[in-house]
Amino acid sequence: MLSQYGPALLVQCKEALDLSKELVSKWLFQYMFKGTTNAQATSSTIAGKLANHPAFKTHSRHIDRTQAQSMGLIIDPLEKDQEFQDLVLSVFHATAHMFNGTNAVKIIENQLGRAYVKSIQPIVIAQAPRPAAPPQEKLSQPEKTIEQPK
Repeated sequence: MLSQYGPALLVQCKEALDLSKELVSKWLFQYMFKGTTNAQATSSTIAGKLANHPAFKTHSRHIDRTQAQSMGLIIDPLEKDQEFQDLVLSVFHATAHMFNGTNAVKIIENQLGRAYVKSIQPIVIAQAPRPAAPPQEKLSQPEKTIEQPK
């Protein structure tokens, strides 16, 4: 199965993984761990943990709060600020309804209310025609004729 893919694909995959680790490490260093001791080492270690495919098996795997904290990420629970939690959940529910009720696959909106929504055409999968049913034996009941009114 792998023979259908050229070696360039493997190089692209490795470079994408390296770029992901580099960006995550950079952002953690610049924002979450800014001004802390060992910020660079901590950022690189966490980026490596997040890029560990055997641990997560897929890009979209959920990481809960406890797991994120055990990796070393600094987590501020939403429950600390009820107003902020309500705002975050309102946005979450609005986007969930948009994705579930439309063909939207991507939403980008700014603070000015300008939005970009990417949608796809629905895919219709045609069902293969069923084979003709085998002929059935007629029952020995007399046929009834229904006359149509004229």
